[in-house]
Amino acid sequence: MTTFENASRYDAVVVGTTCGMSNFMTNYIFGPVPSRRLGRSLGIDVIPAKTCSFDCIYCESGPTTLLTARRESFADPSEVLRQLDDFFHRFPNGADVITFSSAGEPALYLHLGELIAHISRKYPAFPLIVLTNGSLLWDPAVRKDLLKASRVVPSLDAITPGIFRAINRPHPSLNIPLILEGLRAFRREYKGQLHLEIMLASGVNDSSEELAALARAAEEIAPDRIELNTVVRPPARTGTRGLSNEQMKKAACCFPRELTQIIGVFNASGQDTCMDDLGERILQTIERRPCTISELAASLGVSEDKLEIESRKLERQDKLEMRSFGGRLFLCPLHTAG
Repeated sequence: MTTFENASRYDAVVVGTTCGMSNFMTNYIFGPVPSRRLGRSLGIDVIPAKTCSFDCIYCESGPTTLLTARRESFADPSEVLRQLDDFFHRFPNGADVITFSSAGEPALYLHLGELIAHISRKYPAFPLIVLTNGSLLWDPAVRKDLLKASRVVPSLDAITPGIFRAINRPHPSLNIPLILEGLRAFRREYKGQLHLEIMLASGVNDSSEELAALARAAEEIAPDRIELNTVVRPPARTGTRGLSNEQMKKAACCFPRELTQIIGVFNASGQDTCMDDLGERILQTIERRPCTISELAASLGVSEDKLEIESRKLERQDKLEMRSFGGRLFLCPLHTAG
Protein backbone atom coordinates (compact mmCIF):
# COMPACT_ATOMS: atom_id res chain seq x y z
CA MET A 1 0.00 0.00 0.00
CA THR A 2 1.41 3.41 -0.96
CA THR A 3 1.62 6.37 1.39
CA PHE A 4 -1.18 8.09 -0.54
CA GLU A 5 -3.46 5.08 -0.05
CA ASN A 6 -2.83 5.16 3.68
CA ALA A 7 -4.80 8.41 3.81
CA SER A 8 -8.12 6.80 2.90
CA ARG A 9 -9.45 7.36 6.43
CA TYR A 10 -11.59 10.53 6.38
CA ASP A 11 -13.53 10.42 9.62
CA ALA A 12 -14.02 13.62 11.60
CA VAL A 13 -13.13 14.15 15.22
CA VAL A 14 -15.08 16.69 17.27
CA VAL A 15 -12.43 18.34 19.44
CA GLY A 16 -14.40 21.06 21.23
CA THR A 17 -17.93 21.30 22.50
CA THR A 18 -19.37 22.67 19.28
CA CYS A 19 -19.33 21.29 15.78
CA GLY A 20 -17.94 23.60 13.11
CA MET A 21 -21.10 23.38 11.03
CA SER A 22 -23.17 24.89 13.82
CA ASN A 23 -21.03 28.04 13.66
CA PHE A 24 -21.14 28.24 9.86
CA MET A 25 -20.63 31.80 8.69
CA THR A 26 -22.62 33.29 5.84
CA ASN A 27 -20.11 36.12 5.38
CA TYR A 28 -17.56 34.50 3.10
CA ILE A 29 -15.59 37.67 2.35
CA PHE A 30 -13.72 39.34 5.20
CA GLY A 31 -11.16 42.04 5.76
CA PRO A 32 -8.98 43.17 4.24
CA VAL A 33 -6.78 41.63 6.90
CA PRO A 34 -3.37 43.17 7.68
CA SER A 35 -0.88 40.57 6.47
CA ARG A 36 2.82 40.76 7.18
CA ARG A 37 3.47 39.01 3.88
CA LEU A 38 0.79 40.31 1.55
CA GLY A 39 -0.29 43.80 2.66
CA ARG A 40 -4.06 44.31 2.59
CA SER A 41 -5.31 40.79 2.10
CA LEU A 42 -8.99 40.41 1.21
CA GLY A 43 -9.93 37.07 2.69
CA ILE A 44 -12.22 34.38 1.35
CA ASP A 45 -13.37 31.94 4.02
CA VAL A 46 -15.55 29.07 2.83
CA ILE A 47 -14.91 26.76 5.78
CA PRO A 48 -17.09 26.54 8.92
CA ALA A 49 -15.30 28.15 11.83
CA LYS A 50 -12.44 26.02 13.11
CA THR A 51 -13.05 23.05 10.85
CA CYS A 52 -9.55 21.88 10.08
CA SER A 53 -7.26 18.90 9.53
CA PHE A 54 -4.89 20.29 12.20
CA ASP A 55 -5.39 21.70 15.69
CA CYS A 56 -2.18 23.73 15.85
CA ILE A 57 -1.14 25.01 19.25
CA TYR A 58 -0.18 28.39 17.78
CA CYS A 59 -3.32 29.02 15.71
CA GLU A 60 -4.47 32.62 16.04
CA SER A 61 -8.05 31.59 15.22
CA GLY A 62 -8.36 29.46 18.35
CA PRO A 63 -8.68 25.71 18.96
CA THR A 64 -10.11 23.43 16.27
CA THR A 65 -13.65 22.27 17.04
CA LEU A 66 -14.06 19.81 14.15
CA LEU A 67 -10.92 17.87 13.21
CA THR A 68 -11.43 16.35 9.78
CA ALA A 69 -9.71 15.39 6.53
CA ARG A 70 -12.92 15.07 4.49
CA ARG A 71 -13.56 17.61 1.72
CA GLU A 72 -17.12 18.95 1.58
CA SER A 73 -19.33 21.50 -0.22
CA PHE A 74 -19.49 23.92 2.66
CA ALA A 75 -20.59 27.00 0.71
CA ASP A 76 -22.52 27.88 -2.46
CA PRO A 77 -19.85 29.12 -4.93
CA SER A 78 -22.28 31.56 -6.55
CA GLU A 79 -22.93 33.27 -3.21
CA VAL A 80 -19.20 33.55 -2.53
CA LEU A 81 -18.72 35.22 -5.93
CA ARG A 82 -21.67 37.55 -5.33
CA GLN A 83 -20.16 38.76 -2.09
CA LEU A 84 -16.78 39.26 -3.75
CA ASP A 85 -18.36 41.31 -6.53
CA ASP A 86 -20.20 43.38 -3.93
CA PHE A 87 -16.99 44.17 -2.07
CA PHE A 88 -15.14 45.39 -5.16
CA HIS A 89 -18.18 47.41 -6.23
CA ARG A 90 -18.03 49.24 -2.89
CA PHE A 91 -14.24 49.36 -2.53
CA PRO A 92 -12.58 49.10 -5.99
CA ASN A 93 -9.11 49.64 -4.51
CA GLY A 94 -9.81 48.08 -1.15
CA ALA A 95 -7.24 45.28 -1.25
CA ASP A 96 -3.79 44.34 -2.51
CA VAL A 97 -4.40 40.61 -2.93
CA ILE A 98 -7.23 38.08 -2.66
CA THR A 99 -6.45 35.27 -0.26
CA PHE A 100 -8.11 31.96 0.51
CA SER A 101 -7.44 31.93 4.23
CA SER A 102 -9.82 30.83 6.90
CA ALA A 103 -10.32 29.86 10.49
CA GLY A 104 -9.94 26.30 9.14
CA GLU A 105 -8.20 24.60 6.20
CA PRO A 106 -9.23 26.03 2.76
CA ALA A 107 -8.37 22.83 0.88
CA LEU A 108 -11.25 21.07 2.66
CA TYR A 109 -13.62 23.03 0.39
CA LEU A 110 -14.75 20.79 -2.47
CA HIS A 111 -15.34 23.67 -4.93
CA LEU A 112 -12.02 25.42 -4.32
CA GLY A 113 -10.73 24.87 -7.87
CA GLU A 114 -13.94 26.23 -9.40
CA LEU A 115 -13.72 29.43 -7.35
CA ILE A 116 -10.02 29.94 -8.02
CA ALA A 117 -10.53 29.61 -11.77
CA HIS A 118 -13.46 32.05 -11.83
CA ILE A 119 -11.80 34.68 -9.64
CA SER A 120 -8.56 34.48 -11.62
CA ARG A 121 -10.48 35.23 -14.82
CA LYS A 122 -12.65 38.02 -13.43
CA TYR A 123 -10.06 39.79 -11.24
CA PRO A 124 -6.72 39.20 -12.96
CA ALA A 125 -5.20 42.38 -11.49
CA PHE A 126 -5.29 40.89 -7.99
CA PRO A 127 -2.85 38.10 -7.15
CA LEU A 128 -4.79 35.12 -5.81
CA ILE A 129 -3.10 33.46 -2.85
CA VAL A 130 -3.96 30.23 -1.06
CA LEU A 131 -2.69 29.75 2.48
CA THR A 132 -2.88 26.07 3.38
CA ASN A 133 -1.44 23.79 6.03
CA GLY A 134 -0.39 21.47 3.19
CA SER A 135 -1.93 18.41 4.82
CA LEU A 136 -4.13 17.43 1.85
CA LEU A 137 -1.67 17.83 -1.03
CA TRP A 138 -1.31 14.05 -1.24
CA ASP A 139 -4.76 14.15 -2.91
CA PRO A 140 -4.44 14.70 -6.71
CA ALA A 141 -7.81 16.53 -6.73
CA VAL A 142 -6.55 19.08 -4.21
CA ARG A 143 -3.35 19.63 -6.18
CA LYS A 144 -5.35 20.14 -9.38
CA ASP A 145 -7.63 22.68 -7.66
CA LEU A 146 -4.65 24.82 -6.67
CA LEU A 147 -2.87 24.95 -10.03
CA LYS A 148 -4.47 28.23 -11.17
CA ALA A 149 -3.59 30.17 -8.00
CA SER A 150 -0.94 32.88 -8.32
CA ARG A 151 0.79 31.70 -5.18
CA VAL A 152 0.34 28.78 -2.82
CA VAL A 153 1.77 28.94 0.69
CA PRO A 154 1.72 25.54 2.40
CA SER A 155 3.13 25.15 5.89
CA LEU A 156 5.56 22.59 7.24
CA ASP A 157 6.33 22.93 10.94
CA ALA A 158 7.99 19.64 11.86
CA ILE A 159 9.64 16.53 10.48
CA THR A 160 9.97 14.40 13.61
CA PRO A 161 6.64 12.57 14.14
CA GLY A 162 6.43 13.38 17.86
CA ILE A 163 7.08 17.08 17.28
CA PHE A 164 4.58 17.08 14.39
CA ARG A 165 1.91 15.70 16.71
CA ALA A 166 2.85 18.15 19.46
CA ILE A 167 2.70 21.32 17.38
CA ASN A 168 0.10 20.53 14.69
CA ARG A 169 -2.10 18.00 16.54
CA PRO A 170 -3.25 16.48 13.22
CA HIS A 171 -6.20 14.35 12.20
CA PRO A 172 -5.33 10.68 12.90
CA SER A 173 -5.12 9.84 9.17
CA LEU A 174 -2.28 12.29 8.57
CA ASN A 175 1.43 11.72 9.01
CA ILE A 176 4.68 13.36 7.99
CA PRO A 177 5.65 10.95 5.14
CA LEU A 178 2.21 11.50 3.58
CA ILE A 179 2.48 15.29 3.86
CA LEU A 180 6.02 15.39 2.49
CA GLU A 181 5.02 13.19 -0.43
CA GLY A 182 2.15 15.57 -1.21
CA LEU A 183 4.37 18.65 -1.03
CA ARG A 184 6.93 17.14 -3.40
CA ALA A 185 4.21 16.05 -5.84
CA PHE A 186 2.65 19.52 -5.85
CA ARG A 187 6.01 21.17 -6.49
CA ARG A 188 6.45 18.99 -9.61
CA GLU A 189 3.02 19.96 -10.97
CA TYR A 190 2.61 23.60 -9.91
CA LYS A 191 4.03 26.38 -12.12
CA GLY A 192 3.15 29.34 -9.87
CA GLN A 193 4.96 30.76 -6.87
CA LEU A 194 5.37 28.21 -4.07
CA HIS A 195 6.30 29.68 -0.69
CA LEU A 196 6.92 27.24 2.15
CA GLU A 197 6.01 28.62 5.59
CA ILE A 198 7.63 27.26 8.74
CA MET A 199 6.07 28.40 12.02
CA LEU A 200 8.42 28.18 14.98
CA ALA A 201 7.24 27.90 18.57
CA SER A 202 9.68 28.30 21.43
CA GLY A 203 10.74 25.00 22.97
CA VAL A 204 8.64 22.94 20.57
CA ASN A 205 10.16 22.76 17.07
CA ASP A 206 13.13 25.13 17.31
CA SER A 207 15.91 22.71 18.29
CA SER A 208 18.97 22.60 16.05
CA GLU A 209 18.13 19.00 15.12
CA GLU A 210 14.58 19.82 14.04
CA LEU A 211 15.66 22.93 12.14
CA ALA A 212 18.25 20.85 10.26
CA ALA A 213 15.59 18.28 9.38
CA LEU A 214 13.24 21.01 8.18
CA ALA A 215 16.03 22.49 6.05
CA ARG A 216 16.69 19.12 4.40
CA ALA A 217 12.99 18.67 3.66
CA ALA A 218 12.73 22.19 2.24
CA GLU A 219 15.66 21.47 -0.06
CA GLU A 220 13.82 18.41 -1.42
CA ILE A 221 10.58 20.37 -1.94
CA ALA A 222 12.48 23.23 -3.65
CA PRO A 223 10.07 26.14 -2.96
CA ASP A 224 10.59 29.57 -4.47
CA ARG A 225 10.81 31.01 -0.96
CA ILE A 226 11.04 29.80 2.62
CA GLU A 227 9.12 32.00 5.06
CA LEU A 228 10.10 31.65 8.70
CA ASN A 229 7.36 32.76 11.04
CA THR A 230 6.79 32.69 14.78
CA VAL A 231 3.99 33.22 17.27
CA VAL A 232 3.16 36.93 17.42
CA ARG A 233 -0.60 36.84 18.13
CA PRO A 234 -2.59 35.22 20.94
CA PRO A 235 -2.38 31.45 20.26
CA ALA A 236 -4.86 28.60 20.56
CA ARG A 237 -2.99 26.99 23.45
CA THR A 238 -2.13 29.26 26.36
CA GLY A 239 1.58 29.23 27.08
CA THR A 240 2.68 28.87 23.46
CA ARG A 241 5.39 31.44 22.79
CA GLY A 242 7.28 32.77 19.82
CA LEU A 243 11.00 33.20 19.27
CA SER A 244 12.89 36.45 19.79
CA ASN A 245 14.33 38.37 16.84
CA GLU A 246 17.79 37.03 17.61
CA GLN A 247 16.51 33.46 17.84
CA MET A 248 14.73 33.86 14.50
CA LYS A 249 17.92 35.14 12.87
CA LYS A 250 19.82 32.17 14.27
CA ALA A 251 17.16 29.77 12.98
CA ALA A 252 17.31 31.38 9.53
CA CYS A 253 20.99 30.45 9.29
CA CYS A 254 19.93 26.80 8.94
CA PHE A 255 18.19 27.54 5.63
CA PRO A 256 19.46 28.78 2.25
CA ARG A 257 20.11 32.50 2.66
CA GLU A 258 18.96 33.44 -0.84
CA LEU A 259 15.57 31.75 -0.38
CA THR A 260 14.77 32.45 3.25
CA GLN A 261 12.83 35.38 4.66
CA ILE A 262 11.87 36.14 8.24
CA ILE A 263 8.35 37.52 8.12
CA GLY A 264 8.27 41.17 9.09
CA VAL A 265 5.61 43.43 10.60
CA PHE A 266 2.65 44.72 8.59
CA ASN A 267 2.84 48.43 7.82
CA ALA A 268 0.49 50.45 5.62
CA SER A 269 -1.11 53.86 5.60
CA GLY A 270 -4.82 54.20 6.31
CA GLN A 271 -7.16 56.24 4.13
CA ASP A 272 -9.66 57.16 6.88
CA THR A 273 -12.51 55.65 4.90
CA CYS A 274 -15.97 56.15 6.34
CA MET A 275 -17.71 52.85 7.07
CA ASP A 276 -21.21 52.52 8.42
CA ASP A 277 -20.57 48.84 9.15
CA LEU A 278 -17.27 49.37 10.98
CA GLY A 279 -18.22 47.27 14.00
CA GLU A 280 -19.22 44.34 11.82
CA ARG A 281 -16.00 44.53 9.81
CA ILE A 282 -13.91 44.64 12.96
CA LEU A 283 -15.59 41.48 14.24
CA GLN A 284 -15.29 39.71 10.88
CA THR A 285 -11.58 40.52 10.71
CA ILE A 286 -10.57 39.50 14.23
CA GLU A 287 -12.63 36.31 13.98
CA ARG A 288 -9.97 35.08 11.57
CA ARG A 289 -6.96 36.94 12.97
CA PRO A 290 -6.55 38.89 16.21
CA CYS A 291 -5.28 42.40 15.39
CA THR A 292 -3.94 45.47 17.12
CA ILE A 293 -5.68 48.81 16.72
CA SER A 294 -2.89 50.07 14.45
CA GLU A 295 -3.08 46.99 12.21
CA LEU A 296 -6.83 47.37 11.81
CA ALA A 297 -6.45 51.07 11.08
CA ALA A 298 -3.99 50.39 8.28
CA SER A 299 -6.02 47.51 6.89
CA LEU A 300 -9.52 49.01 7.01
CA GLY A 301 -8.50 52.57 6.17
CA VAL A 302 -9.94 54.02 9.38
CA SER A 303 -8.24 56.26 11.93
CA GLU A 304 -7.00 54.68 15.14
CA ASP A 305 -9.22 57.02 17.13
CA LYS A 306 -12.36 55.74 15.37
CA LEU A 307 -11.27 52.15 15.84
CA GLU A 308 -10.51 52.71 19.51
CA ILE A 309 -14.00 54.13 20.11
CA GLU A 310 -15.75 51.37 18.15
CA SER A 311 -13.66 48.60 19.72
CA ARG A 312 -14.35 49.79 23.26
CA LYS A 313 -18.07 49.83 22.43
CA LEU A 314 -17.86 46.24 21.14
CA GLU A 315 -15.95 45.25 24.27
CA ARG A 316 -18.68 46.68 26.50
CA GLN A 317 -21.24 44.71 24.47
CA ASP A 318 -19.22 41.51 25.13
CA LYS A 319 -18.56 41.03 21.42
CA LEU A 320 -14.77 41.03 21.68
CA GLU A 321 -12.02 41.02 24.27
CA MET A 322 -8.68 42.79 24.49
CA ARG A 323 -5.71 40.56 25.30
CA SER A 324 -2.06 41.43 25.85
CA PHE A 325 0.46 39.19 24.09
CA GLY A 326 4.13 39.85 23.44
CA GLY A 327 3.87 43.38 24.77
CA ARG A 328 1.03 44.35 22.39
CA LEU A 329 -2.72 44.66 22.91
CA PHE A 330 -4.86 42.61 20.53
CA LEU A 331 -8.54 42.73 19.74
CA CYS A 332 -9.69 39.11 19.90
CA PRO A 333 -12.92 37.19 19.47
CA LEU A 334 -14.15 35.76 22.74
CA HIS A 335 -12.86 32.35 23.87
CA THR A 336 -9.79 32.14 21.58
CA ALA A 337 -7.51 30.39 24.02
CA GLY A 338 -7.48 26.66 24.61
